[in-house]
Amino acid sequence: MPLSLVDLRPDRRLLDHEFEGYKLNLQSLPHYCFDLASPVDKLYPNEVQYSFVHAKLFALHNHLILDFWDHQYNYYYIDNRQQVCNITFDNINNTFQSAVVYDVPAHVERKSGHFNLCLTFPSQSLAVVSDGTGYIHIIKTGPRNRPAGDKQTWETLYSNLALGEGKYFTLVDARTQENDNVEMLHCLLQSVEQSENHFDSVLTWVTFENDGETWRQSIMRQVRGKGIIHYAALETSCTALYVASDNMFKFTVDSEKDIVESKVEPKTIIYTWLQTSDDITITLKLQSNFDKKLLFVNVTPSLVKISYAGKVFVDGKLSHPVDSDLTTWNIQDNGQVDILITKSESQIWNELLEGGDKDGEQILDASLVEQVHKRLAHLCSETEVTSDQNVPGLNTQELEECDAASEEDTVLVRMDITNHQITHRIPLSVHQYLFTIKLETHEVPALALRHDVDACIWQPYAQLINSETWPVKHHGTLMAFGYVQSSKQNRKFVTCSPSFSYSVVCEATRHIFIYKSTSNQDCQLRKRTEGVMKNIKVGQQHVVNIDKYGEVLGIHATNDYLFILTETKFVVIGT
Repeated sequence: MPLSLVDLRPDRRLLDHEFEGYKLNLQSLPHYCFDLASPVDKLYPNEVQYSFVHAKLFALHNHLILDFWDHQYNYYYIDNRQQVCNITFDNINNTFQSAVVYDVPAHVERKSGHFNLCLTFPSQSLAVVSDGTGYIHIIKTGPRNRPAGDKQTWETLYSNLALGEGKYFTLVDARTQENDNVEMLHCLLQSVEQSENHFDSVLTWVTFENDGETWRQSIMRQVRGKGIIHYAALETSCTALYVASDNMFKFTVDSEKDIVESKVEPKTIIYTWLQTSDDITITLKLQSNFDKKLLFVNVTPSLVKISYAGKVFVDGKLSHPVDSDLTTWNIQDNGQVDILITKSESQIWNELLEGGDKDGEQILDASLVEQVHKRLAHLCSETEVTSDQNVPGLNTQELEECDAASEEDTVLVRMDITNHQITHRIPLSVHQYLFTIKLETHEVPALALRHDVDACIWQPYAQLINSETWPVKHHGTLMAFGYVQSSKQNRKFVTCSPSFSYSVVCEATRHIFIYKSTSNQDCQLRKRTEGVMKNIKVGQQHVVNIDKYGEVLGIHATNDYLFILTETKFVVIGT
């Protein structure tokens, strides 16, 4: 299947160009604090883990885990005794319950250089834990939709090294699937390996099968690339992998089928075409000792076919209408044939044939290029360009540092496991990646991407059956948040509520900034030139001081509360 480019076009109904910004609200927000029974487990990189990839994996690890299969405020974290602790917040009485539900098997003594422990819930009755030392544990949890004090103790179903001795990883995603009455568990692991003078990020897709009695590892696939990974997830159909990064990733290992390197066949050009705004010239070369009588040229207002002695050079539907009665052609002594076709309308064509033609190549006309350059000169010239029309100039002094475009060529790709190829590609260079958020239990996490000054939330869905379409839907917009978050240089965590009613920028130790986009119609500004008052749409900004709680290790936002995890505290802020 050919590579398809996906264009992200925001839903204009979800944008509000009249929104002016945020106004500071000094009213304090209610918050509730709970002292943890034991501190949160946190590790640091060692002396050989000095890359930016390592720093991101350790520093930005979210230690607060929400069970999306449970509709209560049930949160989990792993303490320094390697115990999975459950905290339930009762929003009616504003009280907390806490309990230890699982002891992570300790195979190796933990130390700096090991990765942080990870926990995820692939189904209503299963959990997966990676201990940061190379082991992965599949756990039977039983019903989890109860408060912490009423939960049963979890049971280990499988425990083993996933990638081999000494290979550490974090758990990125996990998903269950039933195939031919066989229960399957797909886990996506992220690790870092040094390759010559740089570090590679490695995504390992491990598949486990349950034969009814025990779990066993059945398939392993690996995707490797240079640099950091912004986003990675398993498609809901478990037939593809989504990866957003600054560099290209490709499959390197597949235990189920061989990886066949795709060979790019050299492109054979049998004709060229050149255009002006009024006509098109198609040029082709005939064999020596040619016979003029064997040349066939047929041009209609919408179709063209050119052949010689049964060999077809051009055949297809023209991308735009032409005046076929004015078509002429000339055959030179050396066998070169020039066919002149007059356009019905004066315009520049993107392609000769509708859908393109691999056998032909466009040659740019020098005069046409010069004409285009003159039209665009005002956009790039350092001196004033005189023109009959008043062209608005760009004042670079009005730009701020956070308006700078990304220097990295960030892309989001869909990688199919059946052919190990990238099927779809979404350029993100103009849509700065901000954060991910889980909106639907069964779907992959959504991406927050900057669009102008706003932040748009995009939800990828599985590729449609019997279709080459990869649907990525615009679900909501955080007004002016793309600009706001860029100015917060000390941000550690960034998130928003599932209803997009507020967004959050969280620093490591000092402040949490909460931006509510609900417009305040009572705010008015006076226009200086006219002296009239005008109602404007503004949101509210709240600043929460978190100095006394310590470093923030985890964060999660719901529609009504913002949950914060520090090393010794669990804090709930009413929003």
